Amino acid sequence: MNRRDVLKNLGLSIGYAVATPSIISLLQSCKTEIDDWKPVFFSADESVIVRNLIDLILPTTSDSPGALDVNVPEFLDLYIYKTYNNKQQESYKEGLSYLLKALQVTDQGTDFLKTEDYDALLAKYLKADKTLQAKHKSHNKDTDGDNHDAMTFKALDKLRSVAVWSYKTSKEIGLNVLSYDPVPGSQKGCISVEEATGGKAWSL
Repeated sequence: MNRRDVLKNLGLSIGYAVATPSIISLLQSCKTEIDDWKPVFFSADESVIVRNLIDLILPTTSDSPGALDVNVPEFLDLYIYKTYNNKQQESYKEGLSYLLKALQVTDQGTDFLKTEDYDALLAKYLKADKTLQAKHKSHNKDTDGDNHDAMTFKALDKLRSVAVWSYKTSKEIGLNVLSYDPVPGSQKGCISVEEATGGKAWSL
C-alpha cells in the first residue's frame, strides 16, 4: 500500500476536527533541528520513542516527505502542552508509560533500542488481526488479563491517529501531496475520487 492510500484510508477516520488557523500556525512554527529540540511535554525518553515510532508510521518515500520532514513530533509536543488540560495530559502520559514498558525502557534510557525494536512493537499491535484489535479497543484498563496489551495498543493507535492528522495538516503535505484547490469550481456529484482528484484526499 502506498503513502497516498494510507492517508486516504486513515485520514478520514481518525476523529480529529479540521485544523483551525491557530493550530496550523502552531504546526508551521515547528522548524527545529533534532539536536536543538527541547521538548516541553515529552520527557527525553518519550521524545525519542515518539520520533522513532512516528518515523516508521510515516517514513520518507521517493515521492513524499515523511513525518519527521514536516516536524510532526515537535508539533505534537507543543500541541499537547498548549491545548490539553491536566487530565488529558495525564492520560496521554499514562499511554506513553505503556510504550516505555513494552520497549523495556528503564533507567538506562533508550540508547539500546534499535529500529527493529520499534518495528516489532508496531507489527505486534497495529498489524494484529481485526479480531484482536477489536478486543484491545473494547478492553477496560481496570480489568485483569491482557490489560498491558490493550493499553499498549490504544497508546499506539492514538499516536498513529494524531500523527496522521498532524502530517496532513502541515503546509508541505497540504499543498504538494494531497489535492489542494483554494478556490474550488463547480460541484460534481457522484464521481469517483480518482476522477475528481486523481485518487488523492483533499487537504481542505
